[in-house]
Amino acid sequence: MPETPSFPPMPSGWVKAMTGLAETVATERFPGALRQVLSQCCSFDSMVISRYAGTQPPVPLYQDLDELQAAITVEFYASGPYLLDPLYQACRNGCTPGAYRLLDLAPEAFYRSEYYRAFYRKISISDEIGILVQDGAENWLIVSLACFARQQRFSAADTDRLNAAFDLISASVLRQWGQEEAAPNGAQAPDWEDRMQTFGSGVLSPREREVVQLILQGHSSPSAAACLGIAEGTVKVHRHHAYTKLGIGSQAELFSLAIRHLTGAG
Repeated sequence: MPETPSFPPMPSGWVKAMTGLAETVATERFPGALRQVLSQCCSFDSMVISRYAGTQPPVPLYQDLDELQAAITVEFYASGPYLLDPLYQACRNGCTPGAYRLLDLAPEAFYRSEYYRAFYRKISISDEIGILVQDGAENWLIVSLACFARQQRFSAADTDRLNAAFDLISASVLRQWGQEEAAPNGAQAPDWEDRMQTFGSGVLSPREREVVQLILQGHSSPSAAACLGIAEGTVKVHRHHAYTKLGIGSQAELFSLAIRHLTGAG
């Protein structure tokens, strides 16, 4: 017989917290009750909840950040950088719903990427867990739990506890925020994913564009080489040629150029 998976034991206040959560569904008290439930599973500093409908920019549903963190996390993030978020990419790639540490999903060079430096470091996030809740074929709700720089990173036991309770958490989140109505009058947001795919079009060769896409996602030269099935030295040559054609000299400039392209500002 197959082994039954074992999870870390839930704390003594778990049942009470879940009862409180059920009682607050469809009320403004729900986010606070959800935070209480999740804090029984792991320790975290902030909680941000967003809806992702297809390739449209995320819609913020709840956040408990200060004013500066909120501006970066909600406004700047939704302007285009979300397309490089490993949590969002996991959803777009058909990931199984559940709780994941950022390190379980991100490329191995993520913490050296310009995306990390330009986004995560600005709001002092040291680690993140995403609770990925699917709401239909193309729609997702993501509950992001973050630790700030002074805190230790999340452990496998943290995601184990969250996944043990995932069915209950998911059902509650869907009852609160699921099945949002479509935009009125058939309005459509720009197809950001398609726009990202056209970055460098007409300037870069197809292989140079592939290399640039992987760099923007946080891949190192060895990782990009493995993804493309080419030598690491060849990746570096393509990157050098791409930078020259784009008129840039660093990953920071590449990131800035990509964001301007995504937002239609350049």
